[in-house]
Formats: sequence, structure tokens, C-alpha cells
Amino acid sequence: MAQNSIVITPEQLIFVMDIGTRSVIGVVCYPQKEKLRVLATEVAYHPQRDMLDGQIHNIEGVIKTAGQVKNKLENRLGVSLRKVSLAAAGRALKTCRHLAERKVESGHKIRKEEIASLELEAVEKSQDILINEGTNANDAYYCIGYTAVAYYLDDYPITNLLGQKGNKIGVEVLSTFLPRVVIDSLLTVVEGLGMTINNLTLEPIAALNVTIPKEYRSLNLALVDIGAGTSDIAITHKGTVVGYAMVPLAGDEITEQIADAFLLDFNTAEKVKLMLTGKKANISFNDILGNHHKLPLEKIIEVIEPAANKIAAEIASVIKELNRGPTRALFCIGGGSQTPLLREKLAEQMGLPLEKVVIRGREIVNQIKYSGRKLKGPESITPFGIAVSSLEKDYFGFSYITVNGKVVRLLDTEPKVGNALLAAGFSSKKLLGQRGPGIKIYIDGKEKILPGTPGENARILLNGKEASLETAVNNNDKIEIVEASAGKAPLVKIRDFFPPERYYVYLNDERISLWPSLYLNGKKANPEKNLKDGDKLDYKGMGTLGDFFKIAELNPENILFKVNQHPSSLQYELQPGDRINIVFKQNHTPPKQPETQETP
Repeated sequence: MAQNSIVITPEQLIFVMDIGTRSVIGVVCYPQKEKLRVLATEVAYHPQRDMLDGQIHNIEGVIKTAGQVKNKLENRLGVSLRKVSLAAAGRALKTCRHLAERKVESGHKIRKEEIASLELEAVEKSQDILINEGTNANDAYYCIGYTAVAYYLDDYPITNLLGQKGNKIGVEVLSTFLPRVVIDSLLTVVEGLGMTINNLTLEPIAALNVTIPKEYRSLNLALVDIGAGTSDIAITHKGTVVGYAMVPLAGDEITEQIADAFLLDFNTAEKVKLMLTGKKANISFNDILGNHHKLPLEKIIEVIEPAANKIAAEIASVIKELNRGPTRALFCIGGGSQTPLLREKLAEQMGLPLEKVVIRGREIVNQIKYSGRKLKGPESITPFGIAVSSLEKDYFGFSYITVNGKVVRLLDTEPKVGNALLAAGFSSKKLLGQRGPGIKIYIDGKEKILPGTPGENARILLNGKEASLETAVNNNDKIEIVEASAGKAPLVKIRDFFPPERYYVYLNDERISLWPSLYLNGKKANPEKNLKDGDKLDYKGMGTLGDFFKIAELNPENILFKVNQHPSSLQYELQPGDRINIVFKQNHTPPKQPETQETP
């Protein structure tokens, strides 16, 4: 194939399809000097409502309409198109915000893996919420991305948890999911056309790529794609996309308002709606009764005002809820954005000056070279955005990852080990080793908590090498996980608190062990006894000087004695390390030297 003396091979061609509620748009282009030059475009309209609110309801009907687009482009260009770039409907995205919290040991420095595990737990909880809210508990979701929007330490907001110390940590995560049925239906259509997917992106991301460049995304902006059945919303802030949402109101709401007001069938009302953006001062049509109408443009606009206000109010409400307030500006795309009054109503509902609510058309797509006329308005943004996204490295794609022998399919721009574990249903609770159960004992009536031993964290191997939750994964990678193991209850003996070697006295410079009087739960204690939860240990001291003399078989009447160089009575309570000095009285034969006391 030649284009302006340039030879283009079929492998260079990029075929894009935008499968929408009302139509299928096809674009064939090729790279030229870091841009895309469009060779041909084609549009075909669904003859009936085969798609509702962006979801394919009649697979065969959509295959037929998409096939018309494909065949016309192939005939015009004389090529066979085998691969296609697509976008999954943003209206199918589910966004969930969840706060996960966890208690930590006081004085423990918070580690990176603990933060990552807690983020993953928040995503899991969000996924559970979506499944529980769904009509079908078996619905599956792809997690296509998640962002930590806030961290908390002991319930106070904090910028970074790493290395901090506290008693409780928390992370609030904004997770975005895509129902598996959306991808599966797209795959079925592509297979029905005898094609394979070249790459896959999301409609809001495709639109963002050509309307809100990455250098603008540090600003708090909103993009709303107003289509036929729904209005899709994406919000940017601090350099990234922080949320997606969908409003089930769009152009069809205007069409139905016109149909109801003038007794028109849906298709006729749709034609009347499209004429509202034209230059005619009067619009003519016939109602279902055969009556002919010729009405001023202003009259029909007056009729649609309540519907336009309803759409704008709902879009503004969802943006404010998701963003926790209005954004700084609003970009509108999609065919429905051209509806009269809608821009003004959006500005009013958002509390923005009219100049901060803008409608984006083909003229702002700098990455595309296109001289045709079929695609020129806001409806051209998504197909051109899909084409541009096909050149980007961060497009969505499928990766097949094996997790402990189970093969899972990932849909992510930058898939990580954590995403693979989510897809495989691996619980985040199995990643961190929990400390073993502690025990509580009482020593002389005072409570003492003895913590269990630390657990072993999970070991993650990616293709046989050590990895973490943040490690990137690629197609056909293999992940093996050795689950975390919990610690054990503490194993402590009485001697750990009252070590026998600490209890001794000196008799004339000779060291003698003297085990104290200890009672465990009211009974004489053995220092080798293991303590268990609830045990009560009472210290009764080392006895009196008189008790010691009995053990040593000394008669106090035959000796002169001092303790620590001071005269003492027989009732003196001995303390560890006391020095007892004795001197035998005259004409007295000293008894045999006492043996060292054995501990029980």
C-alpha cells in the first residue's frame, strides 16, 4: 500500500474500533513522525438497541454492525485487518473507597511490607463490598488499579507510615474494578469478527490521553464523556487519575424527553435532537399520529431544559461526591455534550464560571493527522484516544500469571505481584505472620502481659527469586507463595522471673544459695515450672535470719552475729547478697559447716 509515495505495510496499520451505545466507529491509521496519520474512517449505527448503557446486550447484532465497519475499511484500503485496538466502557467501572485498619505493637517500627499488605486488604474489602452489592454473587471483577489516598497513625492523618511507631495504622484506598463480563463480551465480538485484540484501554483513559495531557493532571480536573446512555466521569489530581464514575443519564434522556413531548418514535426524536445543533431556525417533523410540526428551535430547546438540568445536576453531584468538592474545571466530550443548554447547566450546578466548562473536539488532538470530515466533534475524541493509547507503553493488556499452580488473567497497566494475588483470591491475611497469643500472669497481684513470639512473614518467589507485593510481573510469570506462619504463645518458667542464681547470701565470705519462698496459685513453687495464662505467682521473701540459722544448723545462743557489718535481730528479713558474719563464743566447738542449700 502506498500513501503519498510512502510504502505502508499491513503490519504498520493500527485498526481502532470504538463500540458505543449508538454506533461503531472504525479508524485505520499508521505512525508517522511520532504522530498518527489517519488513512480511513467509517461509522455504522446499530439498527436496533443492541447495546444499552454501554453494555453489549445482543452479541450477534454488535458483531454484524462492527463487521460492516471492518468490511468497508478493508475494501477501501485493499487490506485484511486482523488485529484491533479497543476500549472497555468506562461506564462499567466500579470505584470503591475503603479504610483498612490494623493494630500494631507499641514501639514497633512500621515496615514497607506491612503498609503494602494493609493496602491490599483495603482492596479486598472493596471487592467484597462490590460482590455483596451485586445481584449475582458470582460476578467477577478485575482490579485495574488502586491508589492510597490517605494514611492514618493512631487515627491521625499522616503523609507516610514507613518507620513510624504507634498502636494502630490505617490506609484509605481508592480501588477501581471492571466487571469480567465487560471484557468477555468484547472478546466475543472480536472473535466473531475473526480478529484478535492488539491492545485494550479504558474509554476514560483513552479520552484523557488526548484531552488532558499528563502535565495537566497535577490539577484537580474532571472529564465527562456524555454519550447516549450514560455519562462517564474521570477525575485527575496530583498527577494521576484518582477516580472514575458513571451517571446513567445522557443523550437518550434528551431524546426521550422530545419523544414524550411531541409523540415521536425514538428514532425520529433522535433526529430532531441532532438538528438542535444545526443552523436551522425551524425544525420540521411528523408525529406518530401523522401530524406535521414545524417549530422554532427555541421551542424545542425549552422542552428539553428540564432533562438537561436533570443530567447536569446528577453529573455535578457525582463529581462533587467522588472528588469531595467541585473540581477546578470540567472538560466535556461525547456526542451528548453538544446538547443545547447542557454546558450552561453544568457550569451552574458545579458552581464554575462558564469559561471553565469546555467542550473538546478534534481540534485539540495534536497527536492525530486527519483531514476527513466524518469525525470532527466531541464524538471523535474516544476513537482517536484509543489510537493514541495504542502507541503508549502503559496501555491495558492481558497477562497470564501462575500463582501457586493456578493460572489467572490480569488486566492492568503495570501489573504487580499484589494484583496477581488479588486475581488468584489469595488473602492478604496470609502474607504477614501474626504474633502468637500472649498470656497474662500476676506477680504479687500485679498484672503482667507476656507477648507471644513473632510470626514468619510469607515468602514470595517470582520465577524462583525473592519478590515483594510491589514487584512488577510479566506475562507467563510464575509466583510461588509460602504462607505466613503465626507465632506461638510464650514459653516462660518461674526461674525466668526469679532466677535461682540471683538469690544468695554470704556466710563469713562463703557464698550460699538461698531459694526464696515462692507460691504458684497458692502452692509452693518449683523454679522449673512453666507459667500459663492466668497464673498467680507470689514472692514471700528469702526468710529471716533465724530461718537461715535453722537451715545452717547454727544455735544463735552460741554465736555472735552481724548482717552487713551491723548488729541484727533474728527477725531480720534477708535480702539477696546479704553478708552474715558470725563469731563463736569462747570454749565452744564450732559445728560442722552447713552445706549449700539446694533449690527445689
